[in-house]
Amino acid sequence: MKKKKIKIYIFHPYSGKGGADLSISRLINGLNPKKYEIDFLSLNNPIIKKKIFKKITYKKIYSSRTLFSFSQIIQHISNDKKNYKKKIFISNQYFANVLSLIFLKKVDDIKIVLLERNHLDEFKYFYNLFDLLKKRLIKIMMKIFYNKADLIIGNSHDLSKDLQNFVKTKIHTIYNPCYFPKIKKRKKLFINKRIIILNVARLEIQKDHLTLLRAIKNLKNKDFFQLNIVGYGSQFSNISSYIKDNNLKNIVKIYKNINDAAKFYKKADLFILTSLYEGFPNVLVEAAQNNIPIISTKCNSGPREILLDGKGGELVQIKDDLMITKKIEMFFNSKRNSLKKANVCKKNLYRFSNKYNLTKFENYFDKL
Repeated sequence: MKKKKIKIYIFHPYSGKGGADLSISRLINGLNPKKYEIDFLSLNNPIIKKKIFKKITYKKIYSSRTLFSFSQIIQHISNDKKNYKKKIFISNQYFANVLSLIFLKKVDDIKIVLLERNHLDEFKYFYNLFDLLKKRLIKIMMKIFYNKADLIIGNSHDLSKDLQNFVKTKIHTIYNPCYFPKIKKRKKLFINKRIIILNVARLEIQKDHLTLLRAIKNLKNKDFFQLNIVGYGSQFSNISSYIKDNNLKNIVKIYKNINDAAKFYKKADLFILTSLYEGFPNVLVEAAQNNIPIISTKCNSGPREILLDGKGGELVQIKDDLMITKKIEMFFNSKRNSLKKANVCKKNLYRFSNKYNLTKFENYFDKL
């Protein structure tokens, strides 16, 4: 007789090319198919399909907004008549998590797991008045409903600690599972005519590309550098305009629609992250894996943990373009010290390994 499987429904309203999809794909790919059966639910055609290497069920929810999607989600769960060991519904990110608790808590025999991928600092930033009011409402609802979740997982210790203090309920920490393929060591570093600086991030306000561009503009010897920005997003026009207006077109290149940034990491001499907030920036792990020296804002949360409080890379305050410029110039004048820190960071990446963190996920799922 076959053992009953655990059914997992993963709800990710808008599947894209960002870090959330990468982390979810690694979770799906790493779970044992003999033990788990997985459905992926989204409101758009899931781009994550390109990253999934096993057979799962994809369910597109035909709804204009997440708020209106739950009647179809409940129907999908109800139509699943197989006899499972247990059913687990995993929701990702604050707005979807609140709604999942409101609409699904009364669904029979389903455990609700919330994954948090951004620090609470996300709520400090907004596009307009509507976005401000929406975020304030979400925070109120979090305080009311989060204690009704069966399990809440944050992807860094700082995120989990601050969220736990806010919602007054236990938050567990599991780092994003990271896969470490063997990377051929470059025969020689800094072989390009220019020092190649790399930034891989969605072109959104959160990633604060304008601070990075101001730091590049501040450089006295900027002709010795080239900045490659790999990403896509709503701020493309603003970023492009800044580059044009400040005569940086010969120094800064933007690469959109890149599915795999591996070739950019291989050529990079320095990686810079200027985010206003994060949860766990996968790109820092990828840069460290490639032994690239790193400059990052010490935003909440993730960079301090990945960079070992500055032992594995340079940390600066958010929006501090002058300090980023100074750190770039220090790197230019003393690459050896930067490489020492890069080596320390790389040696400590075992904390984020796929196997270690997937085991933690499975242990929590078993206990639900």
